[in-house]
Amino acid sequence: MITHLTGRLARMDLAGPLVELDVHGIRFEILVPIGLWPELVERAGEADLAAGEGPELGLHIFYHVTANNPLPVLVGFLRRAERDFFRKFTTVEGIGPAKAVRAMNVSVSTIARAIEQEDRATLARLPGIGPRSADKIIATLRGKVIAEAALQDGGVERPVDTAAFEEKRLLIDAAEAIAGLGYSRADARRWVAEAAEADPSIDSLDALVMAVLRRLDAR
Repeated sequence: MITHLTGRLARMDLAGPLVELDVHGIRFEILVPIGLWPELVERAGEADLAAGEGPELGLHIFYHVTANNPLPVLVGFLRRAERDFFRKFTTVEGIGPAKAVRAMNVSVSTIARAIEQEDRATLARLPGIGPRSADKIIATLRGKVIAEAALQDGGVERPVDTAAFEEKRLLIDAAEAIAGLGYSRADARRWVAEAAEADPSIDSLDALVMAVLRRLDAR
């Protein structure tokens, strides 16, 4: 049973949402609730993860495997109490680890307070939950998540704006790709910002890098 992993942050993918940790040369793919994404992005900063410049990160791990799904699923949390809440959350009928990860697009403390206050509306707005599941969550967990409601976590009360984080990461990755061609990072960041501003429809790393290169070739 894996309960905690510490390693270098090697990859972030909001589509998962997941991260990869490099632990002494072994990479672990770990699902992470979207509500933790702002803190993870802050820790990653503008580091080039692909080049091995990611920060060291420790995650408390929820390890899940069943007879029907023998491939282990790892879910990571910045604080032990968040993992404890997640374990309780997945005891609610119809909420498995994958669904719980996507549903938690606000902080654990926000969800726990909604449960204890019987705030059905807030719970129903969580991705994939809805009114019926909100009622099940309250019936199952009310009175059992009082400590988590007082948790000092990221305090994210509004749904995380995933599009904004994807855009920021795209700009960082594109700048690092341009810098890898021998240009200075300062110039690369400026050129990427200019290309993205000139064509807001660009939504992939390859397209953004090519747009920068075309602009440079035209000068």
